Amino acid sequence: MKITRRQFLKGAVAAGVVAGVPGFLRPRTAHAFYQSPGIKLFDTALRGVGPGGIPVALPTSFPAPVTGVPWYQIGIIQFQDQITPPSSGLGPTALWGFAPTKGLGGNIKPTHLSGLIVANRGKPIQIAFHNLLFVNKHILPNDTTIPGANQAINRTAVHMHGGLVPWISDGGPFDWFDPYGHHGLSFLNNKVLNPFTLPGGAQYYYPMNQSARFMWYHDHAYGITRLNAYAGIASGVLLRDGFEAGLINKGLPKYIEAGGNEIPLVIQDKIFVGGNIATADPGWGSMVQKAATRPGSLWYAHTYEPNLPDGTGRWDLGVGGLTLPDPSSIPEFFGDTMLVNGTTYPQVTVQARRYRLRFLNACNARFLNLQLYVADGSPEGITLNPDGSLANPGKYDFINNATGDSSWLQIGTEGGFLSKPAKVPCNVPISIPPPDATGSIDPSLVQKSLLVASAERPDVIVDFKGYAGQSIILYNDAGAPFPGGDDRNDYFPGILPGNGLFGTGNPVNATTMPGKGPNTRVLMRFNVVAVDPNKPADLPLNIDTTTDLTPGIDQWLTPWGETAPPPLTPRFLSLNEYFDEYGRLIQVLGNAAAPYGSPYDVNAKYLNYPVGTNPVTVGPTEENVAAGATEVWEIYNTTGDVHPMHFHLVNVQVINRQTVNVTTNIPYLPTGPVLPPDPNELGWKETVPMYPGTVTRVIMRFDVPQIVTAKGKVIPTPPSPRTGGNEYVWHCHILEHEEHDMMHALVVT
Repeated sequence: MKITRRQFLKGAVAAGVVAGVPGFLRPRTAHAFYQSPGIKLFDTALRGVGPGGIPVALPTSFPAPVTGVPWYQIGIIQFQDQITPPSSGLGPTALWGFAPTKGLGGNIKPTHLSGLIVANRGKPIQIAFHNLLFVNKHILPNDTTIPGANQAINRTAVHMHGGLVPWISDGGPFDWFDPYGHHGLSFLNNKVLNPFTLPGGAQYYYPMNQSARFMWYHDHAYGITRLNAYAGIASGVLLRDGFEAGLINKGLPKYIEAGGNEIPLVIQDKIFVGGNIATADPGWGSMVQKAATRPGSLWYAHTYEPNLPDGTGRWDLGVGGLTLPDPSSIPEFFGDTMLVNGTTYPQVTVQARRYRLRFLNACNARFLNLQLYVADGSPEGITLNPDGSLANPGKYDFINNATGDSSWLQIGTEGGFLSKPAKVPCNVPISIPPPDATGSIDPSLVQKSLLVASAERPDVIVDFKGYAGQSIILYNDAGAPFPGGDDRNDYFPGILPGNGLFGTGNPVNATTMPGKGPNTRVLMRFNVVAVDPNKPADLPLNIDTTTDLTPGIDQWLTPWGETAPPPLTPRFLSLNEYFDEYGRLIQVLGNAAAPYGSPYDVNAKYLNYPVGTNPVTVGPTEENVAAGATEVWEIYNTTGDVHPMHFHLVNVQVINRQTVNVTTNIPYLPTGPVLPPDPNELGWKETVPMYPGTVTRVIMRFDVPQIVTAKGKVIPTPPSPRTGGNEYVWHCHILEHEEHDMMHALVVT
């Protein structure tokens, strides 16, 4: 039987042999998982977009060389930003991030998430990114045992997440560049787009030939993606088109750049260094820059804590053989303090009228079950029982005037508009059904509100009419890791539910002061005021669950909601979890050539446990597809986690899901009925949650975009020198999983 996280724990603990596994007998030098100092809730203002908020990137007055399209100049730098409130006593946070320029001279003062771009369909752009990270140490601990991480620490690669782009501009892991002109094996950006680019620069061309949507761009450098993204190298792209503009006459709030009530909301979880870092984590100062040791800096877990029978530790440890390093990679990272638009627990004033909220879950690993409740006057705005449940269920439900009940009106997802808007509850706490005897979880039995995995981006309409003078709390209660959860990753003052991995609860909550963090349940607060009589009134809302939005969707491959796949031979893929040579949990993808899993690159090593064999080291494989081909992928999740699988190049349609028995030999046989996608998945997706013991079936077409100059000339895109084709990847967007090593090359020829 394959050994997965849940099966290893279940079998080892039941047999009473955990302490007898050699890896569990290694001495533990780990200090307690560090926690942020108490940070007051609602003590920062939500940052808007533009002057005084999150800076917008604008094109220069010069066209891009070679292509002649609008040309942006964006630096990648280290800077300081005050993202915690002054009342916390914490200073500015050292960050890595994007710094858009004014023309060709002078940086705009960057903030966390700076560099948002507003683009238009069919109007390509080119960006010159300049790596200005002239440092020899990261602001976070770097584990050089992860494949690729033993190279220069200041490498970057910019991935346009959700973009239909030529492979040389996709920003894949081997597309990295550093400040000194060194490049990864797949880097051809400048050779094609501007051979005269200075060392440290990289050119990226984006066709923008897609329907309206909210994209984002972030770091993807091989071996350090999880660190660079957490450090702040990320921002957003709002892509507009004519269909979207036409919805404004149907009551869609006007664009943010036109002064409309559209609000991007980027959600992250972090941990902040306090004044006690030298005693609470003595090794921290030797692993990071001096700038990252000051109070207010970001903290990231760097010690692999093996689970022990006494309830200590956090992660399984297998028989790897090598001594655990420190710093070490970890299976996934969960912060204790929530940020929205780059500041902690913000509040924002809204009028008692209609708004369009554009969510992005930019957490490394944390899922979000987004709910709205009327603030009850408590310091947190919401009161919970000691077991973590709502203290007053139903009493403080928020009624969305756009739907007439306690629901979000979701109109889009990361691939653009849904085929029809969907009503999604905004008052349903997360409830996960128990897994069956094989560990499968039936997705149709999960009770939830707006569940948002890492990298997902729901587009919703909320109307605050009727709530002038009151406040509304944006709330989350998704378990971390999802779906099972570990109470030690669930922060809220006073709750000690004790139903986590070892039933120990979260001792941090016992000492957290009311109205302060650590808190991962409360995200932000909307303070509702009366409508400004000097502003135009909202147009009537003629968008509901019957509205046909398909004219605004890129051409689909199968009818929306059809659960029978087209008559195509499906491609077999699998999601797997084992241990590496250090005994650490490692997540890997499998395919027909390596059905039990194989790594992304030859430098990755792990111990594979196929049925009926001893542990073996498995080499890398990749997915090779034909340009223009349409394929159905059947992706079997053999692990205990829900994995948000992200596809570069393509958007996908979710066809169906079905529980299967993954504890047997392949082929994995179905154990339940075929399940349709959720109503808010009936649109193009590029990040799809995949449940334990479940096969998820998706369909996609592999069209390869071209580089076209402003004068209409097509510039040939050479094949990757590393893989021989158009080189993309697909991977889990839990960033720690992606890097260790749930990612495969996706090569289109």
